[in-house]
Amino acid sequence: MAKTFGFNDSELKMLLVAVRHMRRTFARAQAAEPGVVDSYAALYDALHEKLLDMAGPVPEELRQTLK
Repeated sequence: MAKTFGFNDSELKMLLVAVRHMRRTFARAQAAEPGVVDSYAALYDALHEKLLDMAGPVPEELRQTLK
């Protein structure tokens, strides 16, 4: 499926890590003022789940990075 969008498997897994990292940036804002970034956080969570599904099996060391 990744090839459908022009990514190879490695690029898709890197994108997956990047999206997860972007989602984590909302944690500080959310802690400071709950509710402010909920809609953005939900979008990144949904994108992360879609990319994870597209990526297929993820190596254990990468899975630890995604948590």
